[in-house]
Amino acid sequence: MCQWLNLHTVKRVYYIIFLSLFAGCGLWDDAPGIPHQIVIDEFKVETSTVQGTSSHGVSEVWVYTTTDVLGVFPLPATIPFIQNGDEDLDIKIAPGIKANGISATRKPYPFYNTLEVNLPFEAGKSDTLSFTTSYIDNAHIIVAEDFESANRFQASSTSTADVERTIDPDLVIEGEASGIIQLDTTQAHVTSTTQEQLYNLPTTGQIWMEFEFKSDNTFAVGLEAMGGVNPQRTPIIVLNPTEGEWKKLYLDLGPMVWSTPDAYGYEITLDAVLDVNETSGYVVVDNFKIVHYE
Repeated sequence: MCQWLNLHTVKRVYYIIFLSLFAGCGLWDDAPGIPHQIVIDEFKVETSTVQGTSSHGVSEVWVYTTTDVLGVFPLPATIPFIQNGDEDLDIKIAPGIKANGISATRKPYPFYNTLEVNLPFEAGKSDTLSFTTSYIDNAHIIVAEDFESANRFQASSTSTADVERTIDPDLVIEGEASGIIQLDTTQAHVTSTTQEQLYNLPTTGQIWMEFEFKSDNTFAVGLEAMGGVNPQRTPIIVLNPTEGEWKKLYLDLGPMVWSTPDAYGYEITLDAVLDVNETSGYVVVDNFKIVHYE
């Protein structure tokens, strides 16, 4: 039995060497199982002067063939493409976001243009591309508040804190200013709303709010629907401390707006209460945009 096993092993080794020699000579260089790779090494968003900040929170790309979804790839992305025959590589690449900041709700962002790639397929080849996108032509972009020249948030009469404009460079992500809420035991809560903006939002189609924030205290962002006897104030999302990092959020406003079809306008709400067992806290926000289809 032992002699048979040794002979079998020797034969197997010679077989592997035989395959390796021919593979090294290029016999399988164009085999269907060898991918052509597309590498996305850089992603940027370009905006016009009326579209506000070019900052983004795109963390991945969604890749589509002409017939199917090839996959979702985190940035920087290496995308392997395998096919039979010599047809061109024909794919679309869409910027992906975490809707409402939740990893489980990843999706393509509908208001950024996709990248179309058409290249000759070559097994074993790697092409490196930079992906620069922009807003789609029929995106209606409302630059709601960037704190550069004003502060549209006003605290309620019952608030003990306020939303203030700050030019402290440690608290400004870009430009000249951001908005800050500073909390302590005597200024422990704020309920604030943008004033007299009355954003007219459609009752159908996708509607998103983009903004950036940094905080060591929880806070809430939402909308106030104007219409009827009393305004309907709805905190849509509660956000946790960011451990000193700026984050970009894409907030889906659709469900709230669609549920208030009689509203004649909307205001943005920003609320915070000093966290339990804390003596101080802060929330910094900037670059509020509302984006929907024209």
